[in-house]
Amino acid sequence: MMCAAPAPDAAADLGAELLRLQRLWRERLLGGAGATRWRPGREIAAELLLHLDDEAACWHLAADWLRDLLDADRVDAGPGGFIDAAGSARGYLPQAEVQREPGLLPTVMGLRFDAADPGLQAVWRCPGSLPMREVAQERTMSAALRERMLAQGTRAKLALPLRAGTQAIGLLCADWRQPDPRWSDSTCQQLGDWAAQALGPLLAEARRLARHPVDAEHPALPVLTPAELRVARLVARGLSYKEIARQLDRSVATIDHQTRRLREKFGVHSNARLMPLLDRAGFSR
Repeated sequence: MMCAAPAPDAAADLGAELLRLQRLWRERLLGGAGATRWRPGREIAAELLLHLDDEAACWHLAADWLRDLLDADRVDAGPGGFIDAAGSARGYLPQAEVQREPGLLPTVMGLRFDAADPGLQAVWRCPGSLPMREVAQERTMSAALRERMLAQGTRAKLALPLRAGTQAIGLLCADWRQPDPRWSDSTCQQLGDWAAQALGPLLAEARRLARHPVDAEHPALPVLTPAELRVARLVARGLSYKEIARQLDRSVATIDHQTRRLREKFGVHSNARLMPLLDRAGFSR
């Protein structure tokens, strides 16, 4: 079975662009005069910059970070959930989900949320994060969406719209099983500011890098070890390193090493390039 990999010149161009963006944003967010002093913000910015060429990993990292920051029961994240400049509804389809404990709440992966719902539109009218301390009493959303959220176990929610300037990118959504969670107003304010300053722009850069063209033919499907085959199937399904490590009962460092070996064997430099190759080779099925 044949797979595709980027032409050498395209890969070199992408690598150079990645390094340029990493230097630019590291100086802007972490090292320059305007660098943030907010420690959680510095931590997620550094993580996203390390994985900027892997859009799926960036969404997982952002979700994992928000769950830990807010002690949320479930966090989902992904592009969409807004009406674009042309008036088209870009439905929200979560690309990443993390829970404080496995199975604590029903999963929202595979569900699509209508961007035209008043509740989602209210999120985008909000300049920062939108906390909903008791979903059952929330009247900004349609009755159908409110009932859907309650059926999924959500009693309280915080929605964080992500933008790059005026361009809408996607959503980070935290959920709790009980109403009135213990978040602070200052944290909600800081989240909104950091989403505008860093999270939205960095995820926009990750999406742009992920759309770099892939055009040359890879000579053949490489020979993989049994351990690499197991990791390849999970990478192809979009799981994060932490999720793969949990499923295979391995350390994150081991999964990182095996994934780097997969990239070397397929001749690509990022998981964003690796995933479509694995999909074409049938690993996601």
